[in-house]
Amino acid sequence: MTHNDDDHKWVTTKRKEPIYFTVILFVFQVFMIICFSALTGYDKNTEYTDSEDPDKFNGGEVQERVNNFYGYFRDINIMIFFGFGFLMTFLRRYGYSALGYTFIISALVSQWSVLLNGFFEAWSHSNKHGEFPSTWEFSMDSLLQGFFCSGSVMISYGAILGRVTPLHMLIMGIIEPVFFFLNVFIGEMNLEAIDVGGGMYIHLFGSVFGLTVAWFLTDRKSKECTDNAPSYSGDNFAMAGTLFLWMMWPSFNAAIAPLGEPQFRAIANTFLSLTGSTIATFIFSRLFSHLGNKLDMVHVQNSSLAGGVVQGCIAHMNVNPGGAIAMGFIAGTISVCGYLFITPRVQRKLHIQDTCGILNLHCLPGFLGSVAAIFAAMKGPSGYSKVEQEQIFRAGDSQASANLIATMVSIGLGIVGGLLVGVILLQLKKLKGLKSKEYYQDSAFWILPVDYPKDVASVVALNNATSEATAGGDDEEEGVGKEHGAVEMGQHNRIVQPKQDNKYHKQLPSDDEEDDEFKQEPI
Repeated sequence: MTHNDDDHKWVTTKRKEPIYFTVILFVFQVFMIICFSALTGYDKNTEYTDSEDPDKFNGGEVQERVNNFYGYFRDINIMIFFGFGFLMTFLRRYGYSALGYTFIISALVSQWSVLLNGFFEAWSHSNKHGEFPSTWEFSMDSLLQGFFCSGSVMISYGAILGRVTPLHMLIMGIIEPVFFFLNVFIGEMNLEAIDVGGGMYIHLFGSVFGLTVAWFLTDRKSKECTDNAPSYSGDNFAMAGTLFLWMMWPSFNAAIAPLGEPQFRAIANTFLSLTGSTIATFIFSRLFSHLGNKLDMVHVQNSSLAGGVVQGCIAHMNVNPGGAIAMGFIAGTISVCGYLFITPRVQRKLHIQDTCGILNLHCLPGFLGSVAAIFAAMKGPSGYSKVEQEQIFRAGDSQASANLIATMVSIGLGIVGGLLVGVILLQLKKLKGLKSKEYYQDSAFWILPVDYPKDVASVVALNNATSEATAGGDDEEEGVGKEHGAVEMGQHNRIVQPKQDNKYHKQLPSDDEEDDEFKQEPI
């Protein structure tokens, strides 16, 4: 078998983005290795001694923490890496990026969070005891905090999905955790606000942060891009992400709840609230649908999860089972209405393009749950045992004001952090990172198989050709063809009318103005 010299060409690009991405990521990893080696240590048993009989030793308090937390650790691990990743695969040409960026950035944030959490805990310890620890022991709780921070970053990613480069995500993955743990330091470690499942620290903060960044990355071409559209298979994969998130969400809210009755209430209230939001989603998606009272998969994928978000702050409190269902139902209703009526106005009036609709899934339900926590704190600790009062109402008589301040701080830090990252990402556009015609496509940064989906214009042309070929059919069949054909595509809230595009999207840019961006060099 002979080989042509053309088979041995290395395709390179004049983009500066890959160099910056790989160098920063490599330096960051080296920095993590050094810091972990010098500053951290494993969780240890404080009561275990060498003289204790090894045969009778049950593992001590470390084993107790492992037994208490590992189940939650496993569930939340699945939520972050599988649930969030697959939830964002609905875009027809962006599946690799949705899964790949979720994978790498969540892994990075999980490392970074151990150090940041240890630093702020040491800072809090020094404020109370006057001594700043030289090393930080991390435990199962520290690893869980890393997942929580990763969840916040993934929420922010949902707002800018399809309009970012790997370098953009790397920068956001490094900077946002700093603001996340600063928010936790203020609200959790100092104000001692009620927020067992991250309603403020994760959902509200992460969504405000992401929406602020999205304001910088929204332009006319991104709003008109025809590839900002789902596919049938993509929606099915996204629904798999939804189901995993839905099933695991009680673990998310109950993981760090006080043991005993509060932890059980967190599981029960979250599950009941999720059932309420799911029922509300199916009711109002059909009731308000603008396409003949049909269910919208956008609502089913997202609004059904609003019940878990709204319970974020107060899942472990005695809100009554009926109250938990009612909160989920209200949150699901608000979420569906947000997708139908609020998101289009936000994009049109405020020029914020929210790809995944995090405003409706995380921001509004998260704010609703934060307000509910304030009212629950105003009601006071009556009806709780003495131990629960100390565990839940840690700020005492000022609990309501503590939660109010923590809510405002979460919103404020989300805006400030989002402004900083947004300005940086806007400047990074000068590095030839992402062209407007590459929005919502994997082709710019991924090696793709031959069956990579064609552009919308080609699909529409194929549908029209099929309709013409079957024009002689009966009226009923013709109606079905029209209903599902290209003409109706533009009426879906996530599909816009197609415009002319390349016949087939390739690995390399196909228009003349970018032909000089790539060059071939021999290996």
